[in-house]
Amino acid sequence: MNWRIILLAGCLLISGSGAIAQPSMPDESDQAASLICITILGSPSLSISTVDGFTKGISVNHNTLQLNLSLGLAWSIQVRALDDLRYQSYSIPASSIGMQSVGLGTRPELFLTTTNQTLASGLVTSLLSAVLPIRYRTIGGSTFLKPAGAYTTTILFTFTSQ
Repeated sequence: MNWRIILLAGCLLISGSGAIAQPSMPDESDQAASLICITILGSPSLSISTVDGFTKGISVNHNTLQLNLSLGLAWSIQVRALDDLRYQSYSIPASSIGMQSVGLGTRPELFLTTTNQTLASGLVTSLLSAVLPIRYRTIGGSTFLKPAGAYTTTILFTFTSQ
């Protein structure tokens, strides 16, 4: 059985309500029922307000996702940005934002692109119900020397399990 769930989450200064995505019921030919539920808990906000924040960057840990999975499932969460961060006619490259799973085993930091990258993955050895904290980090530097404003982008999470 192969499940694929795609979640669209407003992120990086977008306030949004949580969303729940669940697959439809498995075919009757499937022998074992699987529990797969991923919930978007909210959108992080990265606020740069100091000289150090602009030059060295900042980071925020945010409880972005809630996972509920049944025993024996191999799972993976990929992430990508739909576009650069935008405010009026100004933009900041999405690659200026790093993301790292810090809750279910630490993985290397990745920098946002418009192609899928694996944020987290694993094999469920017991019923899993866990929050997936994600560290969001700005790289700092001249990329962020833009007029003040709420620069936003949309993050697409793709959840796959087998």
